[in-house]
Amino acid sequence: MELEVFAGQEKSELSMIEVARAILELRGRDHEMYFSDLVNEIQNYLEKSNSEIREALPLFYTELNVDGSFIPLGDNKWGLRSWYAIDEVDEEIIALEETDEDETPKKRKKKTCQCLSWMETKMRSTTTMTIQKTKKFTKQIQLFHMMKKNPDDEKE
Repeated sequence: MELEVFAGQEKSELSMIEVARAILELRGRDHEMYFSDLVNEIQNYLEKSNSEIREALPLFYTELNVDGSFIPLGDNKWGLRSWYAIDEVDEEIIALEETDEDETPKKRKKKTCQCLSWMETKMRSTTTMTIQKTKKFTKQIQLFHMMKKNPDDEKE
């Protein structure tokens, strides 16, 4: 696959979010993509190894959610916000809610992506480490304040 938008640019200088936007623009409105398929297309275009993609996934997923040009369409499908009018997005959400109540949920085959399961594990461990570091830092601050009060007691 060749993206004309990036003609003459080094692939190593492109961000995953830029490539994702270009891929979705090339495919068009009726061709939203599952997250795993989008990541695979980006990986193929940028010619990155599995380990490089795994390292970049948490940041890419965050950027995908924060960047205003992308919109989650449910079932881990993504599209461009510019494809949909505001009213249209609301109608689609309401329509999905109505059909969910009327029908029993159908089991569908789960699309697996090794990168996603690795990313979930990595995010959990990172969150746990952050919580532990926060607790440790809080204890250090408390000790600092206690030590700050104690020198007054020693002067007496």
